Amino acid sequence: MSGSGYDQSVTTFSPEGRIYQVEYATKAVEISETVVGIRCKDGVLLAAEKQRFSRLLVDNSNRRINSLEAQIGVALVGKLPDARAILQRAKTEAADYLKNFAIPVTGSIITERLALFVHQFTVYGIGRPFGAAVLISSYNDFDGFQLHMVEPSGHSYAYYACAHGKGRSICKSEIERRNFREITCAEAYVHLTKMLILSHEEFKDKKFEYEITEISKNTGYQHVKLPQQVIDQAVAEAEKIIEQDQIGE
Repeated sequence: MSGSGYDQSVTTFSPEGRIYQVEYATKAVEISETVVGIRCKDGVLLAAEKQRFSRLLVDNSNRRINSLEAQIGVALVGKLPDARAILQRAKTEAADYLKNFAIPVTGSIITERLALFVHQFTVYGIGRPFGAAVLISSYNDFDGFQLHMVEPSGHSYAYYACAHGKGRSICKSEIERRNFREITCAEAYVHLTKMLILSHEEFKDKKFEYEITEISKNTGYQHVKLPQQVIDQAVAEAEKIIEQDQIGE
């Protein structure tokens, strides 16, 4: 990808109508660790992988999935410092909304506000686009379970399932093979971890950790991180399924 001089500023369009700085930011997200979001029959799940770069790192630290409100979860993908800046903006927006309207912000509204915030960095030359995207899971009594994603360009969409990062193609292929809206969140744990494991098959010698969060009736419609024991069990079952599939081939 070469901008041929049109990539010097985020305010400059190429003759083909492209903004190369935004494309470079999107590329930074595409080569990062994988994050997946799924809407199931009874809830919505977020899942993320984290590579253990050092044995000195504290287990399950440096979280990629955070709670914004009791009923909203935010998964970070791409350059983590950039993603944390977006998360901090989300916290500010959520606090302002609660102060002004005396009710918690919804997933769709926080998505719209973050999309506008991210887009500002694609039209002014004083900054650069965020090399990060965020997946947002949420629940409220009016809209039910929702899943959104905000991209580095400022685009935002509502999804039944989505993935970003280096394993996005594998995850999307796995998602298309199964209708997650017909299975429960508990049944989807194994399928989610299978996607994440397959997404880094070429790096089998590397150590990875996994995060999964859930919003469902079982969690009281709250955004809750799954216990590590449940995640470890799902990973073990997923590895068995992958091994059986490879033997079958």
